Amino acid sequence: PAADRRGGGRRALSNGPPPGGGSSEDRGKPPPNAPLNDEIERLIQDRNDARRRSDFGRADAIRDDLKKRGVVLSDEKGGHGNGLMVTSWRYWHD
Repeated sequence: PAADRRGGGRRALSNGPPPGGGSSEDRGKPPPNAPLNDEIERLIQDRNDARRRSDFGRADAIRDDLKKRGVVLSDEKGGHGNGLMVTSWRYWHD
């Protein structure tokens, strides 16, 4: 999946898991302020729950918070299912 390029020159270090999940992919080296994997996955689920409720303000806030902490999300276009099946993530560095 394509990375969100709205970061002002930020570059993804590696690809996240392919659509449909998978945790063996290298997501790069976590930056110093990155949340733990469990928190990232919980926030992805919370974000996708908010999107299903059409609470896009909450969904955007979660995405923006993760990006500030060094995690970029990538959503599968037209994806259905739980958050970790339709949203992949990777660490992001300046």
